[in-house]
Amino acid sequence: MKKTIFVLFFALATHLTMAQRTVYHHQPGKLFNQGKEMFLEGNYTGAQDLLSQFITESTDRLLIEEAKYMMAVSSFYKGVKNSGERMKEYLDEYPESIYHHQVKFLIGSYHFDEKDWKLARFWFDQADLDYLKPSEQEDFSFRSAYANLQLDNKDEAYRLFGLLSQNSKKYRNAGNFYAGYIDYTNGNYDAALRRFEGLRNHPEFGEQVAFYSAQSTFFNNKLDEAIRLADSFLKAYPRSEHNTEMYRVLGNSHYRQGRATTAIPYYENYFGSTARPLRGDAYFMGLSYMEARRFNEAVQMFQKAVGERDALTQNAQLQIGQAQLKLGQKQQAQMAFEAASRDNFDPQVRETAMFNYALLAHETNFSVFSESIALFENFLKEFPNSPYTDQVNDILAETFLTTKDYQAALAAINRISRPGRRILEAKQMVLFQLGAQEFINGDMNAAVQHFNNSIALGNYDAKARNNAYYWRGEAYYRMANYPNAASDFQAFTQNASPADENYAMGWYNLGYTRFKQNQYSSAVTAFQQYISAETNRNRTEYADAHNRIGDSYYYNRSFAEAERFYTTAATINPSAADYAAYQKAFVMGLQRNYQGKADALDDLMRRYPQSQYFDDALYEKSRALVMMSRENEAINVLQQLVSGYPNSALSSQAGIQLGQLYYNGGNYQNSISTYKNVISKFPGTDDAKTALLSLETVYSELNDIQSYVNYANSLPGGMRITVSRQDSLTYLAAESVYMRGSKVEAESGMQRYLQSYPNGAYHTDANYYLGVLADEKGNKQQAATYFRKVADANSAKYLDDALIYVSAIEYNNGNLNQALADYSRLANSARNQSSQQTGQMGVVRTQYRLKSFHEAARAATAFLANANLSPEVTAEARYLRGKSLQQVNEVEKAMDDFQSLAQDTRNIYGAEAQFILADTYYRWKSYDKAESQVKSFMQKGTPHQYWMARALIVLSDTYRAKGDNFQARQYLESLKNNYKGSEADVQQMINERLSNL
Repeated sequence: MKKTIFVLFFALATHLTMAQRTVYHHQPGKLFNQGKEMFLEGNYTGAQDLLSQFITESTDRLLIEEAKYMMAVSSFYKGVKNSGERMKEYLDEYPESIYHHQVKFLIGSYHFDEKDWKLARFWFDQADLDYLKPSEQEDFSFRSAYANLQLDNKDEAYRLFGLLSQNSKKYRNAGNFYAGYIDYTNGNYDAALRRFEGLRNHPEFGEQVAFYSAQSTFFNNKLDEAIRLADSFLKAYPRSEHNTEMYRVLGNSHYRQGRATTAIPYYENYFGSTARPLRGDAYFMGLSYMEARRFNEAVQMFQKAVGERDALTQNAQLQIGQAQLKLGQKQQAQMAFEAASRDNFDPQVRETAMFNYALLAHETNFSVFSESIALFENFLKEFPNSPYTDQVNDILAETFLTTKDYQAALAAINRISRPGRRILEAKQMVLFQLGAQEFINGDMNAAVQHFNNSIALGNYDAKARNNAYYWRGEAYYRMANYPNAASDFQAFTQNASPADENYAMGWYNLGYTRFKQNQYSSAVTAFQQYISAETNRNRTEYADAHNRIGDSYYYNRSFAEAERFYTTAATINPSAADYAAYQKAFVMGLQRNYQGKADALDDLMRRYPQSQYFDDALYEKSRALVMMSRENEAINVLQQLVSGYPNSALSSQAGIQLGQLYYNGGNYQNSISTYKNVISKFPGTDDAKTALLSLETVYSELNDIQSYVNYANSLPGGMRITVSRQDSLTYLAAESVYMRGSKVEAESGMQRYLQSYPNGAYHTDANYYLGVLADEKGNKQQAATYFRKVADANSAKYLDDALIYVSAIEYNNGNLNQALADYSRLANSARNQSSQQTGQMGVVRTQYRLKSFHEAARAATAFLANANLSPEVTAEARYLRGKSLQQVNEVEKAMDDFQSLAQDTRNIYGAEAQFILADTYYRWKSYDKAESQVKSFMQKGTPHQYWMARALIVLSDTYRAKGDNFQARQYLESLKNNYKGSEADVQQMINERLSNL
C-alpha cells in the first residue's frame, strides 16, 4: 500500500514538473516579472537566477536590456568581486540605457568600496544626481564627498558634506563631522568646534570629535582649555591611538604656559611613544630640560630638533652649544655654535652664535684652520654695533698669537688699517713664529727674512724680538755666516733675561760662532758664560762646552788649561768622553809627555773600542813612540792602523810614516812595499806624491835608480819622471784662475787640462772643480758626471763631497739602486761624522723608497744611535722607521716612533704622526683613544692642515662608530666649511661620509 502511494506521488511530481516547465517555456514574461519582483525586494540571487533564464528564453530586446541591468546591479549588491567590470560591460553594450546614471553611480560606489578614490570620483562625475532615487542621492553625495576628501579636493568635499549636514537624515552627523574635520585641517578651528559640538557623545564619532576638539582648541592657543580637553581625552580613551598626540598637546601647552617642570613628564610620554617626534616639540623639550638643569637630556632633545636648514635648526644648534658649555664640553659647544653661525634665518641667533664660536676657538686654542681670526673679522664687519664689539677687538689681538696658521694671522693683521699697540705686539710675535716655522722647514733664507721683519718692528714685544735675534743667529750659523750669527747671539745674550729658556744656549752658540772664527779667547769667555748659566748639567752641550774650551786653550797653546778642561768634560759626560780623552792625550804630547800621551791613548782605545777616534789614537800613539825612540813598537801600531782602517783618512799618512820607519831601520824592501801601497791605494793625492819622492830616496840607497824609473814610468799618468812637467803646470794655472774668481776662464782651463791629460796627476782635482762650477750654474746632471769621475777615482781628498752629490742626484732621479750603493759607500768611508750621517740617512731614505722596509727600519735604528743628530733628521729617521715598521706589521713598535714624533706638530712628520696614531686607534676599535688623540692634535694645532683634515675625518668616523651620528656630521660639516685645502681625496671623503650619514 505504501509503495503504491510512493509511486503515485513520484509520478504526480514528475507530471507537475514537466507541466511547469512547459508553462514557463511558453511564458518568458512571467520569468521577467518574478525576477524583477525579487530584484526590487533585494533577493538578488533569486533575481539573477530567474532573469538569467528569461534572457535565455526571451526575444524581447527591451526587456532583455532591463534584465541585464538588474543582473549587473545584483552582482554589485551581492558583493561579487568583478561586479564593477560587469556593470561596465553593461554600459558598453547599452550606452544609451535609461539606467546609465544609476549604473555609473554604482560603478563609482564599487571603486569607493575598493578605496580607489580617483576612479570612484571619475564615475561619480559621470552620473547625474537628479536621475537617482532619493536614497541613492544621499549615498551618492556622501560617497562623492568622501572620495574628494581623500583626493584632497577639500572645497568640493566641504560643499557636499555641508549639504548632507543640512538635508540628509542618514548622513547629517557624518556630514557635520567631516565638514568639521575639513575646517580643522584648514585652520578654521572655531568653525570646526561648532560642527563638533553636537557630536561629543556620538557612538561613531565621539572619540574623533574629542581628539579634534582638543587639537582645535590647542591650535587656537586656548591653552588652558586645551589642557582640560586633552586630560579628559586621556581619561576617556586610555588606549586610543591619539594618546601620543595628546601627550604632545599637554607638554607643549604646559611649557608655553611657563610650567616647564610640569611639561617634562608629558613630553617624556610623547617622545617615548613616537619614533618621529616633531622637531619643534623636541626644541621645547630641550628648553624644559635646560630649565631643569638636565643638560645631557637637553642636548639629546635639541639634536632631535636639528633637521633641514631653517630657523629652528639654527636656534637648536645655539641651544646645544649653551647646554654643552654647561657640561664643560667646550669643543662640542664650539662645533654647535659654528653650525648656528652659518645661517642667517635669525640674525640675533647668528650674532650670538658667531661670537660664542669665535670666543671658544680663542679660549680653547681650538681653531684648527684659523677660523677664529676670520670669524672675529667678519663679526666686526657684520655687527659693527654689537654689544660684543669691544670684547672682540681685545680678543682679536690675542687670537693672532694662539693660531698656528701664522700666514693667515699676518694677512689679517695687514688688513687692519690702523693697528693699535696690542695688534703690533701680536704682529711682532707672528713674524717671529713665521720665521721659526721656516727654520723648522729648513728654509734658512726665508726664516732670516721673517726674523728681520720681527726685529725691525722695535720693542712692542721684547720677548719676540729677543727670540728673533736668537733664531736668526741659529739660521746664520747653519748658513756658515758666523759673523752675523755672532752678532745676533751677542744681541740676544745682552737683552734676554737669565730666566729665558734659551739664555744659556745663547752663550753656548755665541761661543761656537767665536770658535768657528778662530777667536779662541772670546770663545772661552762665551762658553764659560754658558757653563755658569746652564742649570741642567746633564745636557750634552754642557760637556761639549768644556771640550770646546779645552780646544780653545789648545789652539792658544795653553796646554795645561786645555788638559784640565778635557778631563772635566770626560767626567761630566762619559758617553762622549772619547773626544776629551783623545784631546787630553794629544795635549800631553805637545807638553812632551810622550809616555803619558801613549798611556792615555791606550786607555782610550781600551775603554772606547768603537770610538770614531780609534784610528786617530793609533796614529798619535805611533808618533809618541817614535818620539821615545821606540820605533819597532811604532811600526806595530802603524801596521794595525793601515790594516784595520784601510779607508781612514789617516791610512795614507800612516803608510808614509810606516815606510819611513822601515827605511830608518834599514828594512828597505818593506819600505818600498809600503810606499807602493800608498801610491796604489791613493793615486793622485799629495800623500801618493810624497810616497813616490820617498821611494826615490830608498832606491837611491839601494843604488837601483833604474828600478825606480821603471816603476814610476809604469804608473797611470802624472807620476812619470819626465823632463817636462807640463801637466802640473797646466793644472796649476787653471786652479790659480779659479782661486782668483774667474770661473769661466777656470772652467775652460780645467777642460783643456783634462783633454791633454785625462789621467794626469790632477785629473781628480780638475773633475771636482768642474763639478762645482757646473752645479753653480744649475747644470745638475753635468755636475753629477764630473763628481761621478771623482768618486770613481777614490780620491780621499774629495770623495765625501763627490759621493754626497752623486748619491743625491741618483736618488732624486729615481735611480735608487745606484743611490743606495753611493749612500752606503759614503756611510762606510766618510772622513767626518757629518758626511757619515748624510750617508746613513741616505741609506734609510733609499731603502724605504725601494720598499725594503726591514732594511729601512734597521738602517734607521743604526742611524738614530748617533749622538748629536739635529732634530730635523731625527724626526725624519723616526718617521721612516715608523712607516717601515707599519709595512711589516710591527705596528706596536711603530707606534713608539709616532708617539715621539707627535710631540712636535710644527713639522710635517709630527702632523702626520698625529693622524696615524688616531687612525690606528680607530682601526683597533679603541675609539676613546682615537677621539682623545685627535682632540689633543686639535689643541696643539699645526701649519700642515692636510693632516689635520684627515684627523678630523677619523674623529667623525669614531663618533659614527660610537653611535653618535650627530657629532659625526657636525665635525664633517665644520671641516667642509672651514678647510681651505683643495685636495680631492679630502673632499671626496667628506662628501661620501655626509651622504652616508
